[in-house]
Amino acid sequence: MNDQKQAFDRLIVPDANALAAVAADQFVALARAAMAANGRFSVALAGGSTPQGMYRLLTQTPRREQVNWTNVHVFWGDERFVPPDDPDSLWRMARNTLLDDLPIPDDQIHPMPTVGLSPAAAARQYTHTLARFFASVPPRFDLILLGLGDDGHTASIFPGQPAVTPGPAWVMPVANAPKPPPTRLTLTFTIINQAANVIFLVTGAEKAQAVAQVLAGTPDPSQWPALGVQPQNGRLLWLLDQAAGAQLAE
Repeated sequence: MNDQKQAFDRLIVPDANALAAVAADQFVALARAAMAANGRFSVALAGGSTPQGMYRLLTQTPRREQVNWTNVHVFWGDERFVPPDDPDSLWRMARNTLLDDLPIPDDQIHPMPTVGLSPAAAARQYTHTLARFFASVPPRFDLILLGLGDDGHTASIFPGQPAVTPGPAWVMPVANAPKPPPTRLTLTFTIINQAANVIFLVTGAEKAQAVAQVLAGTPDPSQWPALGVQPQNGRLLWLLDQAAGAQLAE
């Protein structure tokens, strides 16, 4: 891992509602730019509670009308290894807050498989899904959305887990995650750091210490995995509410 921190943009907004609005506007702008350049927009969604406000705004006027949703291709940055109808499923959350209300063709929505396969086999299958869609190796998403845990994890890359160490894998199974459910799938830094745009969405005072450690503390990705997000030829944006950014120096 490179000991030098990646250059990034940082924007602190008053609260979670403001963050959702800014994030939705970023999504719209990046989608329109990608479609103008390449005819399509590829995005890996984040789970958790923070992006839900953004997802709901994207289904509402005026943002809904500003994107040609038939050219959007949806993937996931991580997934809990539970059935799609389980309350913990990130696919279920995205469907309920975003996908059910948008005219994205079903064959352009690519959830991580969690039924009928072992976690290792599911990771291999999602790797094949990515390889079929993207011409570049490794794949280059137009946008990857990420959250941050109070322990510094992002996607499902947790402190001390094998996925913290960079390697050739694009998708990895996660066992014994410190937060339930313990079995998961995650994109790796190999994929995340190829993205054209990576946006962290972080809200809440409980995240303030992790934000300060990742953005201004000791560069130790084994302890604070989000430090491993260092796009090689892309833009990294941290969107924070005031509570999450409270321990950062001006």
